Amino acid sequence: MPTRIPFLAILAFCLAAIALPSNAAPPRDASITARLASCDAAIVRAAADEMLRDPKTLREPLMLFHAASGERVAGRKEEAAFLYLAARLRTSRQILFEKGDRPLLLTVMIMTTGPLVMPVLEADPELARRVVRRVIDWDRSTPDPFRDQEAAKSGEIAEKLAEIDAGLARLPDQIRDDPDRVAKARDADEQAERQIKPTHAERCGPGTLDPVDAETATERIKSQAESLARTHPFVLGHAGGTVKSVSVGAWKQGAARLPGRLTVSVTPVTGKTFYAEVDAEVTITSDRKLGSVKTSLACITDLWIGQRDASWKDVCLGDPKAIKPPDTGAAELKQFDFGADTKSQESAAQKPTCGFPELKLPAEFSVFAAGAYSGRKISFQIDQSGHEGTQIDVAVNSPDTPVVLMLGAYEPTIWNIGWSKETRILAVLVGGYHRQAVAGLEKSTPLLVSSYDNRGPCGYFYITPDNLAPLNPLSKRVFGRPVDMVFPATTGKVLVGKPILAGVALITSAETTPESFQDKTAPMAGPAGLEDAVRKGLLRKATAADAEAWSDAVIQNSPQRDIPPVAGQGIPKPPKPPTYNAYVVLKPFTYPSGLYGGNSATFLIPKGVPKPGGNPGHSAVYDFNTLNCQGALCSAR
Repeated sequence: MPTRIPFLAILAFCLAAIALPSNAAPPRDASITARLASCDAAIVRAAADEMLRDPKTLREPLMLFHAASGERVAGRKEEAAFLYLAARLRTSRQILFEKGDRPLLLTVMIMTTGPLVMPVLEADPELARRVVRRVIDWDRSTPDPFRDQEAAKSGEIAEKLAEIDAGLARLPDQIRDDPDRVAKARDADEQAERQIKPTHAERCGPGTLDPVDAETATERIKSQAESLARTHPFVLGHAGGTVKSVSVGAWKQGAARLPGRLTVSVTPVTGKTFYAEVDAEVTITSDRKLGSVKTSLACITDLWIGQRDASWKDVCLGDPKAIKPPDTGAAELKQFDFGADTKSQESAAQKPTCGFPELKLPAEFSVFAAGAYSGRKISFQIDQSGHEGTQIDVAVNSPDTPVVLMLGAYEPTIWNIGWSKETRILAVLVGGYHRQAVAGLEKSTPLLVSSYDNRGPCGYFYITPDNLAPLNPLSKRVFGRPVDMVFPATTGKVLVGKPILAGVALITSAETTPESFQDKTAPMAGPAGLEDAVRKGLLRKATAADAEAWSDAVIQNSPQRDIPPVAGQGIPKPPKPPTYNAYVVLKPFTYPSGLYGGNSATFLIPKGVPKPGGNPGHSAVYDFNTLNCQGALCSAR
């Protein structure tokens, strides 16, 4: 097992800007992750500055490491050093309060970002002194949710916090007093520069898209693949003439790191969901923009990703029941170029109106908006997006005036509505990026759901305190007046209107329950998905014997190491996989969504067992077939 990470691997890690899940920016704009990886130094700088001001960063300071990487690649060395030291300081405090995988993630960040940034500091003692002073001044003037806790003011934690602060303060003198360290750092910094420049030039050269544009391009390709699946005669014929919904669930990378083969789930009005495999051909213009996008239907299959044989490179060839469109016939039956004129191809489909044409509003009523980026996580998914399903419980109390509700969340969300007996709900408009569903509402109450995923007539919106601009224009369009009040949801709950006295029961309809929205074709999410896989015999809990078997297998298949034995133990063995929250894969299996942070796990894949599908998130995957460990945490273990 390797104990060192090659520099190019470090550089690739940082240039890719692999980040923890972040809510910093909606997909309609480039995300923080994409902007930090941009080839435009000004975009990187603005993104880093935004991240430093974002309160979310204070709660998850690991994100600052990615800002440091972006600034270093963009050539702003001092800013990179400042962000790196700020990230180390705040994350070192965080792990005193939050264990889980945070210590391991900190180790990974130090191993990947450190070789790019630390030589900048160590090569110049005066720069190090200036940067450390900046970090200390910033830290003193910026709230810290960990340092400012009551438990941090005395006892063992207070002593450890003092040690962390003292270690930062000592750094400039340690560098100044070690000339060999300075000389080695200068060589390391020059080596980093020599590696960064050609790699950056290749990533930002002709035939490539800037990550900022690639994100938007990916959404365009996904949208066109969904449009093809929604309108293709061959798909419509298989669906019985009408399609209820479509959604891209997964894709394989093609040219310019963009989707080349997309799996689109197709839900008919009646009948079970099936999957359209759509190929995408793209061109990149001379000024590095997305040119044409042509999509074509490869085949239709009843097998979702987790049901496919891992050895199949192409489900259209591997699945004997896959149905391919005929090679003959009109061109529109085989291939659509939505990049040229999407509107003309969809003009035949009459879209619903953005509004409630039959709704008669009284002279006096209130418009209340409520929402969040996401609700509390639930144990099942409600769509094929791969995002964990969430739920927000809405309690409405408006005894004085009838109300219309505007509800919005980015993540797949079930809105479970209840109301006081004095409350009259006239209509509900729901927006979001992924699927949105409403439970508890009486079926006689007018309801309109408009999300990105369902291509709703009102576009998509979600409601957070920093995303209010779309609300009044939309409210005026639909209800003829602006929003009276916004109620942010927290921890999956929101009270809309006036406070409700303790013990007052809410009215809710049993006609539609939250559980009715479970997408049973999608695996359960997070830890619940792992428990479900154990019950189904797809996984079993790993034991110490499994970890020992991995270590033995590595020894037996590795060259003899020229190291002396240790008294009482002999030749040291390679590190063993951890057994906490670890699983052995027994059968074909798909990773559930949401295996990030504290929900990450360890997987051991025995010989002969196919590699699971899906995204392992932050999990470590030990594969006996290759004797390799995959995942960001592997090098830290």
